[in-house]
Amino acid sequence: MTRKPLEQPWWKRFSKRNPKARRQAGNKNNANAVSPKQPAPEPDKAVGEAAGQDESHEAPPASQHLPPAVKHCRLPALTVQGRKSPQGSQIPVWIYDTLVEQIYGNVADGETVAIFSKAGKFLGSAVYNSHSKIRARLFSYDLREFDDDYIEHAIIAAWNRRRMHYPIKESFRVVYSEADALPGLIVDKLADVLVIQFLTLAVERHADCIVRTLKALFSPAAVVIRRDAPMRAREGLEVSEAEVLGNVSLPLAVELDGVTYLCDPIHGQKTGLYLDQRFNRRLLAPYARGKSVLDLFCHVGGWALAAAKAGAASVLGVDSASPALELARQAAADYGWTNVEFVESDVFDFLEQKRQESATYDVIICDPPAFAKSQRHLPEAERAYLSLNYRAMKLLPVAGILVTCSCSQHLSEEQFILILETAARNARIRFQLIERGGQPPDHPELLGLPESRYLKCLFLRRME
Repeated sequence: MTRKPLEQPWWKRFSKRNPKARRQAGNKNNANAVSPKQPAPEPDKAVGEAAGQDESHEAPPASQHLPPAVKHCRLPALTVQGRKSPQGSQIPVWIYDTLVEQIYGNVADGETVAIFSKAGKFLGSAVYNSHSKIRARLFSYDLREFDDDYIEHAIIAAWNRRRMHYPIKESFRVVYSEADALPGLIVDKLADVLVIQFLTLAVERHADCIVRTLKALFSPAAVVIRRDAPMRAREGLEVSEAEVLGNVSLPLAVELDGVTYLCDPIHGQKTGLYLDQRFNRRLLAPYARGKSVLDLFCHVGGWALAAAKAGAASVLGVDSASPALELARQAAADYGWTNVEFVESDVFDFLEQKRQESATYDVIICDPPAFAKSQRHLPEAERAYLSLNYRAMKLLPVAGILVTCSCSQHLSEEQFILILETAARNARIRFQLIERGGQPPDHPELLGLPESRYLKCLFLRRME
């Protein structure tokens, strides 16, 4: 019996051509080959139209091979190496300093650079910053500059993509950084206030254009510019207090799905209110009705108030941030909910105390801040997620529900599920995975940028 040879994977038929075919193709193109005695040919028309003809930038040393497309590009350029994958070499949206092969021309921080492969293939346009480990951030596959005209059109396009999901009077994320082709720009609309974060030098340089465009689109009562994010320092930007354009009445009331939250867009965490769990909280209602609910890391009462609105018998929120808890208490008092309570405490200490008291809760929500701020913090973060979920699992009765979340972009959903499996095994409890949530359409994941997919939300039910 003869064994049929295995068929090649589909991608190999495209990524690796037959060497003989390559030689034949090379012979056909011999007329276009450059010998040492011949001048370099003019770039073909397609490359000329895509890359421009301005040669005003500095050229690399004459001894170095310079692909014609790079030489004739009207913008400063980087040649980069891709990351290996089964489908071939992939050029990431975030180009780290270790991937940069060569720099051509006068490259200025915060300005546009053209990205080429080592072979001279044009890959796209990016914003550059020598102060950052992420040396370049790709924003377009076309050759175009990151200027006021581009930014204005990109913001309008971001709003048009959200119109089908959110009326203009709603609260939502207007711009989500790379996912909206505006690297480092975050814009949240909270009621009639716009909150802006400039997280890269490129968007900081165009702050006036961004504010002007957003005002024209939304006519907000006020604009709050938050420049307090620690990641600005990694871009070489100053970390400072918020700038307020207009009048903001604090606390700011924001209605989401029939629940009015109180927030502080000037001093609160991030932009003052987390909008990314909105759709996931809609999944909570049937599980919370008539049950005792514990909301861990409750902030201004996001999950807790949603559970109370759904008809929970009792709700307890726990957080260590006193200002956020005061806003949560005030919101609950405005509704007259006497069955809703908020406690200031370290969550891990609180869980240990309740374990010693043999307390149980029908529904427990774990929605902590990102434990993994960077890749090097991942092992420590994994231990924190394991400990947190183990302690929460021990407080659930049979048929109890654990809603557990992670917003660490460096932790994949597969890793998170493995941590939950380990926690359940250590607790000697079996669970069913009954709901899986994610990011809403105003926080879209950009294909090719796994870091933009950060939010994991899983509903687990205790079996025994």
